[in-house]
Amino acid sequence: MKFANFTLEKISPKYYQLLFNYYNGNKNHLELWEPTRIDNYYTLEFHINRTDERLQLMDEKKSMHFIMLNDSKSEILGVCNYTKIKDGACWLGYSISSKYEGMGIMYEAVVSSNNYMFTQYPICQINAGVITRNKRSIKLINRLFFKPTGNFQKMEINRKVEQLEIYNLIKPDK
Repeated sequence: MKFANFTLEKISPKYYQLLFNYYNGNKNHLELWEPTRIDNYYTLEFHINRTDERLQLMDEKKSMHFIMLNDSKSEILGVCNYTKIKDGACWLGYSISSKYEGMGIMYEAVVSSNNYMFTQYPICQINAGVITRNKRSIKLINRLFFKPTGNFQKMEINRKVEQLEIYNLIKPDK
C-alpha cells in the first residue's frame, strides 16, 4: 500500500538486512518501550531467523507483520505487527524510528493495516497493551478509536516491570 511518505508492505526475506538495520539503528529509542531482549537480538542471524519464523506464522494465519518503507525502499521507518490471531481476536504491536515520530506515519499505517486485518482475517477485535507512561502511544491508540478495557497487565520492559493498559478496537459495522 502506497502513501504520500511511505509504503506499507508485508515482511519478506528481501528485507532481512533492513529489519536488522531498523532494530539496531533504533536500539536506544526502542529499548524504552519493548520487552527485554536476549543477548543475540542485535545480530543479523537473529533477524533472519525471526523473520522466517514470522513468515511461517503468517502462512498459518496466526500473525501478520507489516513494515513501513521509505520511497526508495532502502530504509524501514517502522513496523506494525498483529500476533496471537485466534478466536476472532489478535494483538497489535508497533514501533517507529525516532526520526519519523510525529509525522503521522504510524497513524496512517495502523488505520490501513487494521482495515486489512478486519477484511482479510476472520477477526472482530484487535487488542493492544500500552505502557501507561507512554503518552505518545496512548494518544495514537485513542486517535485510532481503541477503547480502554479497564484491564491492566504487567510486563518486563527494558529490564523492569511496567504496567500496560489493555485497549481494544471492535470491528466497525459496515
